[in-house]
Amino acid sequence: MQSHETPRVIFFQTSKPQDKPSCLIKIVQRHFSHNEPILIVAEEDAALTYVDELLWKHPPESFLPHAILEHPSEERIALTKVKKNLNQARYAFNLCPTPLLIEGPFRTIYEFEDLTSPNKKILSQMRYDAYKQAKYLIESHLSC
Repeated sequence: MQSHETPRVIFFQTSKPQDKPSCLIKIVQRHFSHNEPILIVAEEDAALTYVDELLWKHPPESFLPHAILEHPSEERIALTKVKKNLNQARYAFNLCPTPLLIEGPFRTIYEFEDLTSPNKKILSQMRYDAYKQAKYLIESHLSC
């Protein structure tokens, strides 16, 4: 018997760029309301800044408190470029072009199956293949 559960990866299919922010907010809000820490990983500063501003402004009637981290913290919603589980989250949203194959007690990793361009579709397929090779459980959803 394994000492940890096999991570589950959920790919949300997106064919329009404007679908991504609402999906991300919906997922983060769900975990926040259940008091479950979530880690959001991006590779570029511009993506971190975008998500940072998004979480402060949406939903319009409130906001989702969070912090951009480089070091371990107890922050419930953590944004980072560091591919480490800095807030001991069981859930992560990977916005990187590469898979989130790091040691950590992740129960679920969220991904976009990005069909907005041929290049992004290829990167999505590469992440899917890497998770499959790592024997993660994979689900695909048409929407968030």
